[in-house]
Amino acid sequence: MPLLIHKKPDNAETKLEFSGKPLVIGRVNESDITVKDSFVSRVHCGVSYANNQFTLKDLGSTNGTYRNGARVFECVLHTGDKIQVGNTTLVFEVDQASGNGVLREVPQMAPPSRMTITQSLPQPSLSAVPPPPTPKKPA
Repeated sequence: MPLLIHKKPDNAETKLEFSGKPLVIGRVNESDITVKDSFVSRVHCGVSYANNQFTLKDLGSTNGTYRNGARVFECVLHTGDKIQVGNTTLVFEVDQASGNGVLREVPQMAPPSRMTITQSLPQPSLSAVPPPPTPKKPA
């Protein structure tokens, strides 16, 4: 039976064996795959393997589980699928050589830093703007 390998952004890997229940993705340390994201439920979703296919199932999460942008409750996973849990993206792949499933955690993008304008922008001179035309009286 294939394994599920979780690859973190820091290149750390966790290899997990499938059993009769899904491998749980959640925010608590007791999860099989721990995701440090406050928008991920403690027990968010799970991945299982049966009948030669990997399946993703939402386990009653608060913010939902998404595959390729669409909310899912249960679906079959295919290579290249993007799984969104909270603000975290996991890319699913099947290693062709071993048949193992791989969940590659994509680093979260940091919000842009706030820019502070220290120099004021030049203001247009009102003297350079011509006055509006004077309306003509009807004849």
